[in-house]
Amino acid sequence: MRRNMIKIKEKPFDFLRRMKDGTAFDKSVLDNWYQARAFVLEKIKDVAFRPDDNHFLHVVVNGDSPLMLSVVRQVALSAHYTNFFEGNEHEHPRNRTVITLVSKMPTIRKELEKEEYLFNLPKYCKYSEWGSTPENEDSFIDIEIRVVEEWAEKGGVDVDQVFTESEVQNYCRSKEAEGMDIHSIDTLKAIYANRMYGLGAIIDNLPAEDIHCAKRYTMALDVFQHEKLKDTPKPLFSENMIVDNNAVREILSNIFCADCFESREKSIKLMSKGDERKEKELWEKNNEALSRSEHSRWVVEKLIMGYSPLNAQQRFMDECLFYDKKKRKQYRNRLKRNSTHPAHIDLCSYSNLRRINPDDMKFDSFLMLAIPVILRKTK
Repeated sequence: MRRNMIKIKEKPFDFLRRMKDGTAFDKSVLDNWYQARAFVLEKIKDVAFRPDDNHFLHVVVNGDSPLMLSVVRQVALSAHYTNFFEGNEHEHPRNRTVITLVSKMPTIRKELEKEEYLFNLPKYCKYSEWGSTPENEDSFIDIEIRVVEEWAEKGGVDVDQVFTESEVQNYCRSKEAEGMDIHSIDTLKAIYANRMYGLGAIIDNLPAEDIHCAKRYTMALDVFQHEKLKDTPKPLFSENMIVDNNAVREILSNIFCADCFESREKSIKLMSKGDERKEKELWEKNNEALSRSEHSRWVVEKLIMGYSPLNAQQRFMDECLFYDKKKRKQYRNRLKRNSTHPAHIDLCSYSNLRRINPDDMKFDSFLMLAIPVILRKTK
């Protein structure tokens, strides 16, 4: 007897408010976000790399209309892979996802930095316009933005996808004709991912050492699988959340995170070569590469959502509170919950995260081990 597939359909973007003044985004902005998400996730659904692959995704977005800039935003949110190397003192970063935007708009940088598009991302990622010297060349961020005046297929330039506005519009129309509601999202995977944070002390009390050792999370996975996932799923969003924009952004993070579950699974399947018995071992063996990729994804998401790294003064204050963990935690919470200019201590490279805030690395490691559990539950 087949079980009925559970779906929880929600309109999460509708709950987001502008950081500057708390007003709602125009319906056209929301429509563009939903359409861009449906289109991009379909177009890159088969993209995956093994951790040792020396290749990257290169997408050309041909056009700078609001819809196409929303496509740029969605690619940046979704295209994060296990073979990205953030660089160190001996080697430059490699295998970033490259987004080439075709635009002649003189103010394209200002447009991209609007809240409805990339917000803070261009300030910190590798970025260039019309052949200029790239900014942030050694950025630890796994997204690169290039702006060019025109695009023509050129020999020697690796491009995986070229997106046009008519293609996006035709895709959305065809899905709507098939009865697909692209203006709502099935949040089931995100609902289950969000339950990870209810584990509390089971993860909090793990020491920040051997972070990528799967055996350390055995008890947490048992509790997650057999207790946290057994309750009937309920929607993530409710009307009373509109008054708390920080809460909306935190819950949205689960959706952006869950959107990458299948690409992570495909990376594992590339390594297992069809041998399902090897997959569990590979999830565990590659926990560090998966965790690094998740941190990279989270950093991009937070920059697009309006967060910034700590500035010099904030870092100094944080370091002054080193010997008072309670006050330090309170200070960090105040920074990230600032309603107009939130800042997060974890917006840094993965190597610096190990030094600055290793406790938070445990959540990425656990989540990567929980992905196959969540995917089995939702499939």
